[in-house]
Amino acid sequence: MKHITTALIAILVFAGTTLYAEPEIKGTAGELAQYLKDIPRTVTLTGESEVKMAADRAIVSIRVVTENKTLQEASRLNHELRTKMIRTLAEKGLPADRIHASRFSSTPKYGVFSEKAKSYRVENVVKITTHDEKEFQSVASLVDTTPEFRHDGIEFEHSDKQALKKRAMEQALDKVTEKKKLYEEKLGVKLTPKSFDEGRVMIPNQAGPRNKYYAAGKSLAPGSPLDSNYQNRAADAAGDEEATTSFDELVFKAVVTVEYAVESR
Repeated sequence: MKHITTALIAILVFAGTTLYAEPEIKGTAGELAQYLKDIPRTVTLTGESEVKMAADRAIVSIRVVTENKTLQEASRLNHELRTKMIRTLAEKGLPADRIHASRFSSTPKYGVFSEKAKSYRVENVVKITTHDEKEFQSVASLVDTTPEFRHDGIEFEHSDKQALKKRAMEQALDKVTEKKKLYEEKLGVKLTPKSFDEGRVMIPNQAGPRNKYYAAGKSLAPGSPLDSNYQNRAADAAGDEEATTSFDELVFKAVVTVEYAVESR
């Protein structure tokens, strides 16, 4: 019985070893050379590019916040303020088609020992598209003069975004092509494209603060409650053109990867 068990273990060990063994290649030297010659050889080349362009419009988000004992009155006041906003901006040259309500919410507030709401808070986020500094300042003045208008954020965009994305992709592909030509020239090989990956085009809303009135993605418009230290800093910046509010810079980044088959010339 002992000999049978030992033999069985030996068979299992041998079987396990052969199961994970590498494939064996046999043949003459000429056959092996032909085999190695026929193995496909590939190389992967990557190109990256970056296109920078100043934004030509800024989308400012303003929260309109109203509160009242009744939901109906809170909603009415909110609508009234939004109508006032549209009228005020129209007087300053901003058409109504560039002012859009994007989010609405109502929140009841309850007493400590009551199931009935004692008041209601209504919020409506309005997005306003500005095309220059004058329009931007007109929007900023709303926050300065009306407590119910709260600054909620700002996004920078470019009207020809698709063309800029295309330019970034073209530049990335040009870099791949330059590398291909270099390898072919210096190594005496021919590279034939097999597959490619467009990768990605990244378009951050803003590349980062460019002056003291922008921080953490929010605008600190001159005199705005968001910038409590504006008066002191404005005095320090008097006469400095770089201290004025300006649109930010967009950065379009593209990555392209191409796999080539390597062939002898």
